[in-house]
Amino acid sequence: MARIKKRYFVLGTLSLLVFIALFFLSTFTKNYLVKNSEKLIHRKLEIAEMHFNYTKVSLQVKNLALFEANKTDTFVSFSEFYINFNPWALLQREYSFAEIRLANPRIQVIQDGGKFNFDSLIPKKDSLKAKDTTAQEPLRFLIRNIQLVNGEVKYVDVPKKNVVEMKNLSLNLPLIAWNNKESDMGVDFRMGEKGHVIVQAKVDNLNNKYHINLTTKDIQIQPITNYLTDYFEVKSMNGLLSSDLKIVGDMKDVMNVQLSGKASVSDFIVEDFDSEKLISAPKVSATLKDINMKTFHFGFGKIEASQPNFLLVRNTKMTNFEKFILPYFSTESNATVAVAATTEPSVTYSIDTIKVDNGLISFTDKTLNRPFSYEFNNLNLTMNNFSESADRIPFDFNMKLNDKGTFSGKTVWSMLHPMNLEFNGKINRMDLMSFSPYSEFYFASPITQGWFNYNLSLKMNPTSLTNMNKVKIDELEFGKRTKDTTAMKVPVRLGLYLMKDKNGEIQFDIPVSGNPSDPQYKLGKIIWKAFGKMMLKAVTSPFTAMKDLAGTNPESLKTLPFDIAQDSLTQEQRDKMEKLASILKKKPDLILQLVQTSDPEKEKNRIAIQLTKTDYIETQTKEPVAVKKLVSELKDDDPNLLDFIRKTVPDLDAIGLQQACLKHVSASRIESRFQEVLTSRNRAVTDFFVQKQGIPAEGVQVSTADLNDLAQELRIPQFKIEVSLK
Repeated sequence: MARIKKRYFVLGTLSLLVFIALFFLSTFTKNYLVKNSEKLIHRKLEIAEMHFNYTKVSLQVKNLALFEANKTDTFVSFSEFYINFNPWALLQREYSFAEIRLANPRIQVIQDGGKFNFDSLIPKKDSLKAKDTTAQEPLRFLIRNIQLVNGEVKYVDVPKKNVVEMKNLSLNLPLIAWNNKESDMGVDFRMGEKGHVIVQAKVDNLNNKYHINLTTKDIQIQPITNYLTDYFEVKSMNGLLSSDLKIVGDMKDVMNVQLSGKASVSDFIVEDFDSEKLISAPKVSATLKDINMKTFHFGFGKIEASQPNFLLVRNTKMTNFEKFILPYFSTESNATVAVAATTEPSVTYSIDTIKVDNGLISFTDKTLNRPFSYEFNNLNLTMNNFSESADRIPFDFNMKLNDKGTFSGKTVWSMLHPMNLEFNGKINRMDLMSFSPYSEFYFASPITQGWFNYNLSLKMNPTSLTNMNKVKIDELEFGKRTKDTTAMKVPVRLGLYLMKDKNGEIQFDIPVSGNPSDPQYKLGKIIWKAFGKMMLKAVTSPFTAMKDLAGTNPESLKTLPFDIAQDSLTQEQRDKMEKLASILKKKPDLILQLVQTSDPEKEKNRIAIQLTKTDYIETQTKEPVAVKKLVSELKDDDPNLLDFIRKTVPDLDAIGLQQACLKHVSASRIESRFQEVLTSRNRAVTDFFVQKQGIPAEGVQVSTADLNDLAQELRIPQFKIEVSLK
């Protein structure tokens, strides 16, 4: 009896000891882990509570915190971890859990270059450890009711000075098992101040497929800015990303992922380091039609930008957009590209429609003597059927030019044959006054008025190009000359002014054709060269350019001839000058320049004869009017005249009339009369324009050329006529 009592006593004692051990096991385990954590995992660990429930075979841990290596900052923490294990399933060689719950988990991941704050927690690989080559059976498991409640993940990238946070992270997975046909999972968390992410996933274990519905709303994209600095000169990129995507994948073929759905970014802003909004848009949206990562096909339905704004600034060295993409080309040029031995599938893409609604391009040129600012506003464009294999891609656009004129066009181009192109464009009533900073810089004159109209048609294939450029400029006017020292020494203002017709319009066509495959063929260069020739022709042949205004042969207006020693105007000369006056009245900004030339020797020889006749006539009468008339009527071989000359020049018959008259009249008297003739011509021409025709005195410049150094072909009694601008 005593033995029986003793046996029960021992069993009871053992049971009590086991009970006490099990009762305090959680406390012992918690204290051991906390006390020896730095030896076990090289990190400080704190646990508020740990409980084992032996009836449910469950574990509950409360308020756990795992610290960083500095023993101050928290690496991982949670308020509760609960796991309920079903040990009876082990009899069927299956790991079964009735519930796994993690509440208020917090984790902070810090990356500093190639190092992470959890590197020390990862055990090092044992290179001497023998590999287990025995065949292993598939892991059999069954997990019900997996929950993650109110989690938070914080990612800190030290070199990029970037922080990404996911808050209110929730996960709900009702069932996951090694042999169930399907598993459902839901993830829900906040990201940023407004962002919300919802993930609904269904795993088809039977077919090794998964389907994910990913919904995001108002996710701030600003955190990715620091990762763009290696490729773009960007200070910040802001916007709220929203999406509704469907992802279908294959668990056995990782790259076999198909993506579809729609996505948009609202309040999109890209800011450069000058704090200027480089690109902005209230909304940019895209329909993802068919994206397949295995075949590298990227198919989009419609990509649309609503009211996008682009800021383009031209500085002395480069534009702001060139500066924006400069890091990309620097990175690309310095990168070492490894060529893979295997051939990867080629990338294919397609976009049903690209559309821009009510866009704005603001352009500023700071390379001139004063800044030029211009806006291409109300920009609308549509492009359809864009892909790497499209042969005909239609592209339409229209816009306003600084809120006044319009620019519209249609084009059809090909990705397969880039040289196949058709384009028709039209500029209507573009206000030229806005371009005064350019005209001042290049022509030293502001544009005070003018409207530009332009029709362009272009049809091109690899061997043939036909281009027509029709230009019409209305009411073009320039202001007073400026002091800009950068102006070209080319009379562009004059050329344009001369090209005006009687209605004040400048109209011309520039047809261009050729072979675009010729390396020397440059369409833009040819157009400008043709325009330059037209301008040069207008300047060098001004009266040809004004033929509609002249009403006569323009070549006849280049000079105003005079007879030898003629000192007054004939009716024929008055008629020609009247036509010139009519041009000046229609083009009041012109200055008519008449430069007198002469053959001094011939004119002085004739003057000597005229003065000799005057001396003879004055022996007959003293009336000046009668003298002048009689001199003009007196013939050179008049006997009485010859007898008069022989009295002073006896050798008349030997030397001839001209030499005799040069001896009869003194050289100073001949020179004086020659200067009188030149002066009389200048005065007669000036008086005709100013007094008879009412041309302002500043509109006519009459002068005499330097007769000493005059070219031989200009030794003619005449006025050489040119025009210039006031």
